Amino acid sequence: MRHLFIINPVAKLISGNTKKVRSSIDEFFMQYPDIRYDIYVSKWCRDAVPYIRRYLANTRLDGNTETLRIHSIGGSGTLFEVVNSVIEVPNVEVAVYPYGKLNLFVRYYKNMTAFLSLSSQVFGASRPVDVIRSGNGYGICLGLVGLEAYANRIGGMWVEKGMPSDPSYLVAGVSRLFDKNRSQKYEITIDGVPISGDFLSIFIANVPSYGIRLRPGVHARPDDGKLDIYMIEDISPMKLLRYVPAYVYGHYERIPDGYFRHYSAGKIKVTSNEVMYIDVDTECFYGTSVEFEIMPGALQVVLPDNIKEAAE
Repeated sequence: MRHLFIINPVAKLISGNTKKVRSSIDEFFMQYPDIRYDIYVSKWCRDAVPYIRRYLANTRLDGNTETLRIHSIGGSGTLFEVVNSVIEVPNVEVAVYPYGKLNLFVRYYKNMTAFLSLSSQVFGASRPVDVIRSGNGYGICLGLVGLEAYANRIGGMWVEKGMPSDPSYLVAGVSRLFDKNRSQKYEITIDGVPISGDFLSIFIANVPSYGIRLRPGVHARPDDGKLDIYMIEDISPMKLLRYVPAYVYGHYERIPDGYFRHYSAGKIKVTSNEVMYIDVDTECFYGTSVEFEIMPGALQVVLPDNIKEAAE
């Protein structure tokens, strides 16, 4: 097996100190001189995508038996780049290190610190996880359309300036509730069934969280072969505010009928006559149409041996 380490130098736990990370990798492999590895420090946003593709094109694997394991050392954005570089490429696995601010995929599991073990990530076994395909790329965490995508974009800008993550997203979302453009008319198709109406937001979940403790997608699992879809109805802000805490922490039993909808499906298509805010794994896009489809078991991800069950 060959290993490629992709390091995001601006990730929260790195903060520009890539020398320390590189040194720890080099020192580790000094114990295993027969294992081949390479290290790449990304230079700008999405820089890792063309690099990984060139690496795959130029690296000669030993027939169909050798595997390349790509180590994503950063946050959700770094993982997005890695996933979009290798999806549907044979003999490639991904190891994820929670060095970023949110680390949405790793946050699904109880013991996040196990993903920081270099030994576990190099020698651990990989397991298949589901991938979300969309017109804006591939993700393994989530898709957002509407108000929550807007909150993720604005809140993310505040987080980059040093504000705490969960309060930033909540304040950005709540403030949007009082905007005249808070809702939008959507034509939605879920597994072929049409739905039309005004909605505030649509959350397509493969994992439960889109913040550190914000877990609205409580039904979502990254290996169950389906999407969990949560849709917020267009109701008055004052009515909705009462149930925002129940929504973002996944306590749906506290929410009356007619406020939220939940579906489990394999595919959802959303269109609108107006430009939509769209988010895939914290990456922001815009458009008038988007489709999300689950790809069951499409990516091999290293899960440390002591990761036994999902976080509650």
